[in-house]
Amino acid sequence: MTTAKVNTQYEAIRDIPVTDFLNDGQQQTVKAQEIWKTQPAVVIVIRRPGCQFCREEARIFHAQRETIEEKMGMRMVCIVHEKEGSDIFQKDFWKGQVYFDESKGFYKALGGGRLRMGSWEQLIKPAFWSNFLRNKRSGVKGNFEGNGHILGGLYVVKAGDEGIAYEHVEKVWGDIAQADQVLEACSQLTGVALSPEDMAQAKGERAALEERMQKGRDVAATSTKPNACDAPTATNTAAPAAPAPAVAARAPTAEPSQAL
Repeated sequence: MTTAKVNTQYEAIRDIPVTDFLNDGQQQTVKAQEIWKTQPAVVIVIRRPGCQFCREEARIFHAQRETIEEKMGMRMVCIVHEKEGSDIFQKDFWKGQVYFDESKGFYKALGGGRLRMGSWEQLIKPAFWSNFLRNKRSGVKGNFEGNGHILGGLYVVKAGDEGIAYEHVEKVWGDIAQADQVLEACSQLTGVALSPEDMAQAKGERAALEERMQKGRDVAATSTKPNACDAPTATNTAAPAAPAPAVAARAPTAEPSQAL
């Protein structure tokens, strides 16, 4: 049973202005509470539309759309803080509604009132490289268009003004929410029991994710010497002039077009 603690105060997200900007060219700005006014919602706060991790997460939850939207009667939306690349993200990966959060209110809420920024220091964290190799094996690719520093997360929000039922806070680039945990939170909230098939699909996806991550850890463990060229390079991030700090395990080589 999902019992993760929710740290975000509901008031921090309720009145955030968000814009539905991919609806046939017509833009409409509403308060966030309109999203879950009449039905609970899964709100995925993505870091960057071109980010391969965000695209991977979008595909995972799109695969759960029938269960969450049709069987449970919930809404599913994505939040972005920049518009660049959002049309491709929506069309090819999410295939659902996307809202623009110009004020970055959702991102601040996930950080307790401030933006949480990922820096190049993340590149020396084993968790990042595990996430990176997991994503490489998923086959989902990205680009470097836009700002990828601001960390995201996910909320499951109750209908009306009843509050937040579940939250996931991205701590390391590529730290995506677990679909089985989100499904359990949605089931508890709606009272709709998950079928064995639904849980098998979600747990299978989680097992596949963990297997890809373990393979990434195994690859890192077999290398002994770090190399500055192993770190991803990006046009949207100012790379340090000095070589990457030495770490115990060598990070796998990253292709610039597929990193972050």
